[in-house]
Amino acid sequence: MYELLAQLAKYLIIGLLYYLLYNFLKIMIMDIREYDQEGPGYFLQTEEGKEIPLLKVTTIGRAVDSDIVIDDPYLSSKHALIYKKGNSLYIQDLKSTNGTFLNGVKIRKPVKLKENDVLVLGSKKYILKRRELNEPSD
Repeated sequence: MYELLAQLAKYLIIGLLYYLLYNFLKIMIMDIREYDQEGPGYFLQTEEGKEIPLLKVTTIGRAVDSDIVIDDPYLSSKHALIYKKGNSLYIQDLKSTNGTFLNGVKIRKPVKLKENDVLVLGSKKYILKRRELNEPSD
């Protein structure tokens, strides 16, 4: 009788561990993707028309581990951060040497972004755009 209960407890614990591992991996995969699957997709448009998609949290700088790497001598290695909070998008300067400009104004604290805002990072200009996720990209 005790052997049967021990076997049942063993299988119950193994099943519980598999369940927890499955849910952990599912959350990790969703987190790794970092794309917002609901609502619009945001991107930065360069002066040349190139589109750079934004993640839930996007780092911008010269450093190779930045999400958006820009080779510009006027950009700091970790220059700025764009992040989503609720349904809003914010930009924050990361104490860069030359600053981050939003619509011609140097930002000093996190600022809420809106579509068609003009960002100047280093010597480059970007326009914030959005596209509904079901719209095809050009």
